[in-house]
Amino acid sequence: MARGHKTQTLIYQGNTLTTARYEMSALQKDILYVLQSAIKSNDAADQEYILRVRDIIIDLDRDPSNGYTNLKKASWGMMDIKMEMFINGEYVQVVPFSRFIYNEGEGTMRVTIDPIMRGMLTNLKGGNYTTLGKESAMKVTGKYSKRLYEMISQWKDIGIFSITISELRSRLALVDTETGKELYSMIGMFMERVIDPSINEINQHTELLVRYELIKQGRKYTGLRFKISRNTIEQELFLPTPTDSIGILSEKLVSRFGLRTDQRDAVIEKYDQKLINKKIYEIEKMISDGQIKNIGAYTAKVFGVQ
Repeated sequence: MARGHKTQTLIYQGNTLTTARYEMSALQKDILYVLQSAIKSNDAADQEYILRVRDIIIDLDRDPSNGYTNLKKASWGMMDIKMEMFINGEYVQVVPFSRFIYNEGEGTMRVTIDPIMRGMLTNLKGGNYTTLGKESAMKVTGKYSKRLYEMISQWKDIGIFSITISELRSRLALVDTETGKELYSMIGMFMERVIDPSINEINQHTELLVRYELIKQGRKYTGLRFKISRNTIEQELFLPTPTDSIGILSEKLVSRFGLRTDQRDAVIEKYDQKLINKKIYEIEKMISDGQIKNIGAYTAKVFGVQ
């Protein structure tokens, strides 16, 4: 676990980058984290950075050929990545990465980045930046987990991070800007595929302990409030909060825990919200430990709704 590390390499990035709209794979994010740790404030504007491939792909020895193939595919895609952000009141579009050069004999890659991108990673002043542990950032494996870890890290000293669901979807590039179509448009699916796995990973593998609650306006969920503390206790899984509505639990029982709708209805009628939360937390731990093969059948058995 990351909090067990004796040391962490502290990396910096401007809050403009933390809140920018873009999408990267988990491997692409790891390339960026290693690059961030290499940047120095006195580097030349056109500095070329030499990164060790082994620092990016820790288990390279296990399958070096496939490792390089995946890395080259990731870096090729990074040259197509576009970021949207506001800098000093101006709307900016930038392609951050312009060149990757590999030397497989030396096990290195050389990277060149746009000056705007470099400015968001060095010479940061006035507290308008985010600090995070490189080892923690690379320990979490999901691409959404990595982005959420960055956003939450921005507010770790305050202890509270609130954001609208629409803004979070935008930052994670879950909304097609041309068609307006949303990935994981249903709130239950969004929580199952994006939020819950990310918070689980952050709690298990980083120095932060995070809990969240959904914010509701009228009949619609419109935001999220994350409560942040330092993680100094044993490994934890996400515990559904008491403020989760029965509607959210109802969706999770079907989408995450595999119940039929009639089984779900029986659970909602038979148990109160607190007990449902307790039972699905226990099931979640067993899933994480690999103890359950058929989630739906096991959940039905636990709740007695065969």
